Amino acid sequence: MNRKISALLPLILATSLTVSATPARAEQPAAPAGQIDVPQLFATTCGWCHSDGGRAAGKGPQLMDTKRDDDFIRNRIKNGKSGAMPAFGATFDDAQIDEIIKYIRALKPDQG
Repeated sequence: MNRKISALLPLILATSLTVSATPARAEQPAAPAGQIDVPQLFATTCGWCHSDGGRAAGKGPQLMDTKRDDDFIRNRIKNGKSGAMPAFGATFDDAQIDEIIKYIRALKPDQG
């Protein structure tokens, strides 16, 4: 029995190393159809780069008072930016992306 395990060990280690060397995908699972809680979304997903719910720059730009038009923002959310932002086109449908854009347009300085 020990010989069998010893013989399989190199194969198990090689498989383990191959799996762990595979890069993680940036895409999130698709959101359910319908309304989304955009402030919560920013807190859990977007806030890693767009600080204070999009009100301040972080790794990504401040979104409050952006001069970018809705089409630019929609395209960036759907397709991302290589090396800077993951694509969320498979995560959110058009109506959900419109809700995200409305949130960005309504951002005001935090009153807290």
